[in-house]
Amino acid sequence: MKYIKYSLIAALCFFMTQCTEEDGKTYPQQPAPNWSAVAEDFVSDVPVWQVADNAPASAPGWKADFSSNEQAPSWTDPDKSVYPMSMTAVVRLSPILETLAADDDMMAAFIGGECRGVAKKVMNDGVRLFFIHVKAPSSENGNVEFRYYSAASKRVYVSVAADVKYEVDKIYGTAENPEYPDFEQSGPYPIATKAWVKVDKAQLPFAIGNGDELQAFVGDECRGIKHVENEADMLYWYDMLGRAEGEKMTFRYYSAEKKQVYVSEQAYVIGKRGSVIGSEDQPQTLTFVPQGSMTAYLTLDAVTGSYADKSGDKLAAFVGNVCAGIGEIVGEKDGKSVYKMVINSVSSQSAAVDIRYYSHRNSYVFTAPACITFADGKVEASLVNPLTLPLVVNGKHPLKMTACVALPQNIARQATAEDMMAAFVGTECRGTAKAVQTENGEYVFRMEINGSMGTEETVTLKYYSTRNAYLYQAASAFKFTNGESYGTTGEPRIPAFVIVE
Repeated sequence: MKYIKYSLIAALCFFMTQCTEEDGKTYPQQPAPNWSAVAEDFVSDVPVWQVADNAPASAPGWKADFSSNEQAPSWTDPDKSVYPMSMTAVVRLSPILETLAADDDMMAAFIGGECRGVAKKVMNDGVRLFFIHVKAPSSENGNVEFRYYSAASKRVYVSVAADVKYEVDKIYGTAENPEYPDFEQSGPYPIATKAWVKVDKAQLPFAIGNGDELQAFVGDECRGIKHVENEADMLYWYDMLGRAEGEKMTFRYYSAEKKQVYVSEQAYVIGKRGSVIGSEDQPQTLTFVPQGSMTAYLTLDAVTGSYADKSGDKLAAFVGNVCAGIGEIVGEKDGKSVYKMVINSVSSQSAAVDIRYYSHRNSYVFTAPACITFADGKVEASLVNPLTLPLVVNGKHPLKMTACVALPQNIARQATAEDMMAAFVGTECRGTAKAVQTENGEYVFRMEINGSMGTEETVTLKYYSTRNAYLYQAASAFKFTNGESYGTTGEPRIPAFVIVE
């Protein structure tokens, strides 16, 4: 009997520790919740943005792009029994195509779209030649078309067919005087202008050194093939590659000493096929100035501007992943800071410029992608009328509001410093706070609540009492409003709470 008595007492004590009565009703006690705001993978440390030089830190390796994606052809020699007659062709590549030459290159002759001879390269006194026996039946008078496959560029070049007529036993070119079939017109640059240029060394704003580069450009596209005539005098001639007549060509010089790109003050125009600019005796003289910069006046949009922090925010311009400028606050419009930013051209003209904004308050990096196009000397917007940045963030909850909440009298008497409160949108925790006791002895909860962009959200508060181990939920919810506050320190909100069973 004594054992049964003590067992009943123990069971009663256990029940009394797990349930508590309030307003005549018994509620189950609950363990302290482990509330934490949902983690954000886009939250950033303070970025260390530093403006890069106006050019890459190493030689750019400028080179004209001839690349394609054509497969190596399966050209084969025709059957001699079907094509007993032949002519001989000895051909070589033009100086332009010679820069692409590789051991896996192929050359073939065609008549009427039919392969009549195939040759691999042969080196003759350091000259790359192709010896082709162009085969034919007993009678033939068609045009001979030469096709060249460049393994380096993965492209098939086709000569102008009307240039060569088939004749039995004809000799088209010799080892001493090979022919140059016209292949260029079938490539990406059908028009080539020869240009003789000389660099004015006396006016260079840097010392000449190893690693320097000089190339011809149309816009941002390398279009030159350089041939050295006299390195000591910096005399060169270029194949200036054109897609069409009238294209404007300039030169760029990369200085290894300055680690910077300079642009020629002179510009030239691609002329008719075979045209020549300057001469060996009278070359065009080149002088250079540093690549330029542009200026932009920028301000934040309504969303990001509502929680801007002048002391900790940062604004920077990027071309790709290269920092090209840092903004400084120079004024204000409509209550928002106006930034002035000098943007370097980095190594690209007409480049798309991204603007990145670091918000110190919420530790986010926002981006306005491709919102500016670079142009030397350009001024984007003005101090009076700045460009409003269309900033976006890839994260879930970039917006912020605050809340300051006190407890109603019916539960305030049981509050302790260990109590907790959290804000929820649906089942997702968006903010937490510990109890803080004010001078008058009441406990308040101050928290920052995260919100999503482009959607309307409803916030629900939950409160945990450590004294009685009850979980409460606010009887009413409120709308998330970016930059606003639900209650203040002086006048906290006091919502009604109900116990969660």
